[in-house]
Amino acid sequence: MADKYKATAETISSHDERLRIAKERESAKMRHLQGVAASVMEDAMNVWLEIWEACRDQRSCEEIILGDENEPRNTPPHGGWPELCEKLDLLGHYIDYTKRLCDGSIENTEKNESEG
Repeated sequence: MADKYKATAETISSHDERLRIAKERESAKMRHLQGVAASVMEDAMNVWLEIWEACRDQRSCEEIILGDENEPRNTPPHGGWPELCEKLDLLGHYIDYTKRLCDGSIENTEKNESEG
């Protein structure tokens, strides 16, 4: 009878250990996902700041209020329109990647590419 209880206790202990390991593995995956998403979003924020600086009006409030009516409104940003478009495209890729990373579709994409 004691052997039966001992075997049952070992089975429960083994099951608990497997559950603990699985929980730790999932926690590690979530920490990794959080780190990758944070890193990509930091890069996206830096690109957005570059775009913002390139597009924002460099004049002071007074200059804007008292400004010349004939002043062109659509002046090209510093670096030109092609560079701005490239940064916007990069920002779009960062946002798309982070979205797919967070909703889990990036793993499905990688599996489909490796199978094909």
